[in-house]
Amino acid sequence: MFIHAYDPVFIAEKVAFTPINKTLDINDAITATVTGIEGVGGIETRGKFRLGLPKTPY
Repeated sequence: MFIHAYDPVFIAEKVAFTPINKTLDINDAITATVTGIEGVGGIETRGKFRLGLPKTPY
C-alpha cells in the first residue's frame, strides 16, 4: 500500500500542534494518518534499505 496524499499533511499538522516542550510519539503520529502503519516504509534504514513496510508479494 502506498501512502495517501494527505498523510504528510496530517503528520505536519500533528507536529505543528504538539507543544514545543513535548516529544511527539510516533504511534500518535501514525494513527493520525489515513493509511496507518501500512503506509510506513523504510524502517531501520540508516542510509541503507534494510527493512521496508509494507512487504511486497514479489
